[in-house]
Amino acid sequence: GMITFSERARREDAEHFGLPLERVGKISPALDLNRYDPQMKFKDMRALFGIGPKEIVIGMIARYQRYRRTAVFLEAVKTITKEFPNVKVLLVGRSSQIEQSVIQPMKQLGVEKWVILGGYQTNDYLDTLACMDIFVFLMAGSDGTARALREAMAMGKPAIVANRGMLPELVEDGISGLVVNDTPEELARAALRLLHHPEMREALGKAAYQKAHYDFQLDRQVEAVESFYQEMIRMGKRKRSP
Repeated sequence: GMITFSERARREDAEHFGLPLERVGKISPALDLNRYDPQMKFKDMRALFGIGPKEIVIGMIARYQRYRRTAVFLEAVKTITKEFPNVKVLLVGRSSQIEQSVIQPMKQLGVEKWVILGGYQTNDYLDTLACMDIFVFLMAGSDGTARALREAMAMGKPAIVANRGMLPELVEDGISGLVVNDTPEELARAALRLLHHPEMREALGKAAYQKAHYDFQLDRQVEAVESFYQEMIRMGKRKRSP
């Protein structure tokens, strides 16, 4: 048997390796949930980034490469700021492709005034995540686990995610976040809904926190792995028995 982290990957791996579906387990990667407590006292990163006390922060954490679709999100930002100018977009992370994937599109779209390039925050990572009001995640990175999204959920952030890959498995649309087709129009519409409705942000963030602190527990992961391999052993014995 083998273990993967999403239902989609489970089906793809079963087909790729020629395994029966019951021999491929889906288990969510765990987080050290003690670190992710929105009630903790965090460093004031808003002041550090020059964000006003009444500005709403839409954040993204990624290794900025073209396939991560940041340019599509920046197109949405152009629409968002026309209707809701009191917003800042905080892009955290780095990449050798940041010039092509972020800086050039940002300048072409004329949204530099609203975008902050936060760099790679090693020591202040959770403080930076804590200062965000809305989290956007459009595509998982090379490892496919969408760790930054899981961390944002564990910090109680309402997320807007693309209806792509395993992201809709993590975020339940309208319950723990918003799932949209990643077009500039749909992204802008979703962001504006959350910008105009703070009570919705709060409700989705609370549900995201609860889901993350249940699904991503280390104890649950250990139990699930143990249970899966016990079942594999039972299946092997049943096959061998006359």
